Amino acid sequence: MALIDDIESVLIVRLSAIGDVIHALPVLDALRRARPDLRIGWIVEELSAPLLDEHPQIDKLYVVPKKRWRGRFLRKYLSEIRPFYAQIKQDGWDAAIDLQGLTKSGLAAWWSGAPVRVGYGDSDGREINKLFTTVKVVPPNTAIHVVERNLALLRGLGIEPDMKAVGTLGFASSERDRIRACLVEAGWNGSDRLLAINPGAGWISKQYPSKHLADAAARLHYDRNWLPLIFWGPREEPLRDQIAEHLKARGVPHLVAPPTSVRELAVLISVCEAYIGGDTGPTHLAGMLGLKTVAVFGASDGARNRPWPVESAALVQRGDLDCVPCWKTRCPLTDDAHMACLRGLDPTRIAEAMPRDDW
Repeated sequence: MALIDDIESVLIVRLSAIGDVIHALPVLDALRRARPDLRIGWIVEELSAPLLDEHPQIDKLYVVPKKRWRGRFLRKYLSEIRPFYAQIKQDGWDAAIDLQGLTKSGLAAWWSGAPVRVGYGDSDGREINKLFTTVKVVPPNTAIHVVERNLALLRGLGIEPDMKAVGTLGFASSERDRIRACLVEAGWNGSDRLLAINPGAGWISKQYPSKHLADAAARLHYDRNWLPLIFWGPREEPLRDQIAEHLKARGVPHLVAPPTSVRELAVLISVCEAYIGGDTGPTHLAGMLGLKTVAVFGASDGARNRPWPVESAALVQRGDLDCVPCWKTRCPLTDDAHMACLRGLDPTRIAEAMPRDDW
């Protein structure tokens, strides 16, 4: 008998980051479809938690206060950390599935008390993660995308997953109404179709040059009559302003997105029609929400990390450089070779890659 038939509850462990949490949502959907009566929990860190709040497929959400605990493990262990995981253990989970593959996620699965703990049996089980898993799964060679690798872990529970599974997020109509009202205050007429352009990313080596991004947005504005909407996050004001200046110089009307929380950002993306960005959380949100999306990749591997489902978004990455992907947060090369993987991507190529209505 398949293991899934013998268990009543599964705890998902995917702590961070936003894009990785998005790429874990298809596993949640596949679990719910395999066993509609299953009790499903999720352990996540506070940054990404708002995306999962009141998710209709999650019965219990545990939020790790990473900022409060960071660097204070010994001081917080008895007063906060131990009681936190004691409560998870008391709630009783039959199995845990570790989609992160790090020491901290392995510990979280172990501390949960789940007797069955599924994790990666290959190189994605990093650091000392494998010490904490009882069922180790090696995804097949055909599982290239991170979502496919995540879904392959379900075989450790006896589930043969649908490798085309797509995650979901739910927003209340009131949330969209509030975001639309903010955009109107920013100058939107309520009817212009919005093109989200996001210059930021956690790694500098993932950031497409601002002028290139503005040039691609300008071409799409004139070709498709889209109104560019500049996204930005904490400490990304210089990138935001550079994009605005380049668009202004091209005579392109544009809007600047208001400051948003993580959840408001997701809602804001959902009211747009199209999106351009690098390998970062908002890009993966755009792909999952069904926007016409162009994902521009530099240091990371587009085949592994591109928006999911892969059919919904165009990928642009240079394949003629030996250093791509380098997986480095900053480009180590100098002179003309510095950031050549992104600087060498013509904005025209980005604009032409944008899916059309018959995509």
